[in-house]
Amino acid sequence: MPKKRQALVEFEDILGACNAVNYAADNQIYFAGHPAFVNYSTSQKISRPGDSEDARGVNNVLLFTILNPIYSITTDVLYTICNPCGPVQRIVIFRKNGVQAMVEY
Repeated sequence: MPKKRQALVEFEDILGACNAVNYAADNQIYFAGHPAFVNYSTSQKISRPGDSEDARGVNNVLLFTILNPIYSITTDVLYTICNPCGPVQRIVIFRKNGVQAMVEY
């Protein structure tokens, strides 16, 4: 939802969502250098047209969409960002229509 300047984040459980909202209440969160406001959604899950609970499944791949990058996005940059969260298996970068990358853990 970049055109609305909003994003949805789905947590594994309600405790993770509560922790994020509570942290943001006491600490200013910045995203891309801009202050962010964090609150609860009225929905329990993020649903997309055509998605079913069975079809989605669990995977170990993160999709990054980088809008207006200030500097070059390389595999080394993404590895440095992602490796503290777990061992990175592979990284692929797409440069068509902006910059997108997939990182597999």
